[in-house]
Amino acid sequence: MIYIYKWRTFIPTPKGCVGAKPPRRTVSQITKGEYAMAYDAEAAVAAIPQIYWDKGLKYFNAGDDAPTAIQNLYLDWRPPFDLGSLAAIVGALYADTYWAATPSDGQKMSVSQLAGDLSAAIGVNLPDATRAAQFAFSRWYGLFVRGNTANTGEIPKQGTLTASPDVLVNGSTPLIPRLIITNWNQSVWGPQAGLKNYAYGRAQSLNIGVTITKPSVRMYYTDAGFVPPPSSWNQVFTYDDQLESSPLVDINGNLTLPPGTRSASQLAFGVNFPGSGHYCMITAAGSEFFANKPDSGGGNWNSATWLQCNGAAGWHNLDVSSTGEAVLKFYNQDDSAERFVFEAHVHRADNGTKVSLGIAGLLKATDVAITNDYQVVSAEIEAPPRYAGELTVRFGKLPPGAAVTFYKYWVLPVGHPRHPDAAKLTGNFDALISGQPVRIPMGDYTFVGPQA
Repeated sequence: MIYIYKWRTFIPTPKGCVGAKPPRRTVSQITKGEYAMAYDAEAAVAAIPQIYWDKGLKYFNAGDDAPTAIQNLYLDWRPPFDLGSLAAIVGALYADTYWAATPSDGQKMSVSQLAGDLSAAIGVNLPDATRAAQFAFSRWYGLFVRGNTANTGEIPKQGTLTASPDVLVNGSTPLIPRLIITNWNQSVWGPQAGLKNYAYGRAQSLNIGVTITKPSVRMYYTDAGFVPPPSSWNQVFTYDDQLESSPLVDINGNLTLPPGTRSASQLAFGVNFPGSGHYCMITAAGSEFFANKPDSGGGNWNSATWLQCNGAAGWHNLDVSSTGEAVLKFYNQDDSAERFVFEAHVHRADNGTKVSLGIAGLLKATDVAITNDYQVVSAEIEAPPRYAGELTVRFGKLPPGAAVTFYKYWVLPVGHPRHPDAAKLTGNFDALISGQPVRIPMGDYTFVGPQA
């Protein structure tokens, strides 16, 4: 589904941001959200003078809080002043300050908190400060873990959210960082049941203009499903069972990462999958600027925002199917009954293949025959409060080249407390005007046929 919007751009001036007339842009429902901004974010980040990154780092290392750093950088800035660049530097270096800063933000960088700090610290009006903060958080700064190979640092992440190439499992064969980094866009996924698997994480230093001196990575696994809460994750230790995290190193084994550097875990992780079923794996990178600890509060909104807006974490939910059936866990983490839609997107399955979705007590499984090269099968439920369920899926044995991806969406009708936030997050602004429900992606899982 494609939406067309008219966007206003904003150009930095000494007094903040002024409107300009842009061309019409076509944006997807899940590509642009409240972070969609003005500037060409990638070009703007590259244009930030290095002297201000260095000064910002000096204030960070001196222990200044974010408002003090804002004041100091403002006083340091030579004309022409750029509020968006100042916001980007502070948002990057003080990421831990702005991550999930208020409960209403969920698991994402807080535009409102950064805007408030900018306004209070240097006296700019709140609308200008808000636009600058939106620019600052329209891209990820620091260690970036891809959701798929097309991701380049945009926030919210675009496209499939759980096909991260930066989550690597290589069965019984160890790898070295140089090879992992050299083959940057190659997915490595060969989990084996009944043994300790070698696992690795990758990340790249993006957009931030200073060297990261404490890069690290952690890994987790959980049952196959749709963004299960962190309480269900299993921590994976290094292969020697000694450490919860590994340093990230560059292609030459260096432990510090200058801007733009690609990195891989120095140490292998060891993961023992408890059975021969399907599992999700998670890579979470951290640094001196962003600790990236799992959320402990839970809630659907937290999981939805974490999935789309945490640039330092990636999921791998893709596996080869030999049986044509699976059980995918899902959750309603809220204290209220909530609506969810499940979809099966079937590609190149044999004509006549039967696909069904079923949930004990909530959704009766009904076979749907596949008659097209690409076909979608969907079902909607209302899940009780604090509900943990299992979606049983059957899709027949897939031939080589075939795939089926199962999606979960949280459906928020008009009047839901999160409806306005959901419209902003997904970029579905028509829903605010027309009073339509909003669907938030809550994860997906892909099964593919065997290689030819």
